[in-house]
Amino acid sequence: MNRRSFLVLSGLVGGGLVGGAALAGCQQPGPAGSASAGGAPAGDASADIPGVTDLADPARLRTAEAVTSSFENSSTTLPYASAQDIGDGRGITAGRAGFTSGTHDLLLVVRRYEESAGGEQTPLTGYVPALTAIDAAVTAGGDGGDTTGLEGFPAAWRQASQTDPRLNRAQDDVYRRLYFEPAMAQARRIGMTSALGQLVLLDSAVQHGTGTDPDGLVTMIDETTEAHGGTEQPDRSGWLAEFLEVRRAHLLDPADAETAEVWRRSVPRVDTLETLLEEERFDLATPLDWTFAGQAFHFAG
Repeated sequence: MNRRSFLVLSGLVGGGLVGGAALAGCQQPGPAGSASAGGAPAGDASADIPGVTDLADPARLRTAEAVTSSFENSSTTLPYASAQDIGDGRGITAGRAGFTSGTHDLLLVVRRYEESAGGEQTPLTGYVPALTAIDAAVTAGGDGGDTTGLEGFPAAWRQASQTDPRLNRAQDDVYRRLYFEPAMAQARRIGMTSALGQLVLLDSAVQHGTGTDPDGLVTMIDETTEAHGGTEQPDRSGWLAEFLEVRRAHLLDPADAETAEVWRRSVPRVDTLETLLEEERFDLATPLDWTFAGQAFHFAG
């Protein structure tokens, strides 16, 4: 699976507890996470727009996360307490970034939470063996949709999220380490400096993973650059427009057959991002209004 490919390449599948070196990079996004290197951005009009800022700005990051949350949860509020099997072949999907039992990142969150509890029993302690067994089975080629031993997990997750802030902090830590920071590293690599451009990369990272597998973020970036003749200095906004079309093609015909049906239904998220690009909302300034799959959203910041 796409997310799992990145985790395997990062050496995070099959490892021990999440902590220390494994999540040493987990910290609040700041100037170091901004995509300011590389001069003029790739297909990014922000260089021509005074005052545009990027996702190093917490307000812009909240807006970007609200847009992605509308795609995944039909709400601009991050669903820390949500947990369910959505039938996409990835088992239980839970939390702010849709961590799943079939792609290892849910196990990482639970382990991070358990570590923060310092040996204290939590509502999720009893599910660690089942999550670990599922993870090992998937590593060996098993079914990522298997939820054996996770009966009652969604209710336990909701209880922990609503009563113990350590679980939500664990979600933030893993999200930054696995998705935000790698997406911003790719933004720096191609010189993408606008908040909208970085949102496009971040949203792609959350859905596709940040690995080099056939549907991953890096692959889509490289395909887009190749379509522009190998240059990273294409016409104004052209790179972003091309990237979104490349992403649309991967959603319509993904390499992973297990995700095919769900991904095809998610094509409207590309439509929404294309509309924001056409409207030149490069700075993601609020209030921001958008439509996704026929539903209107408003975010005031």
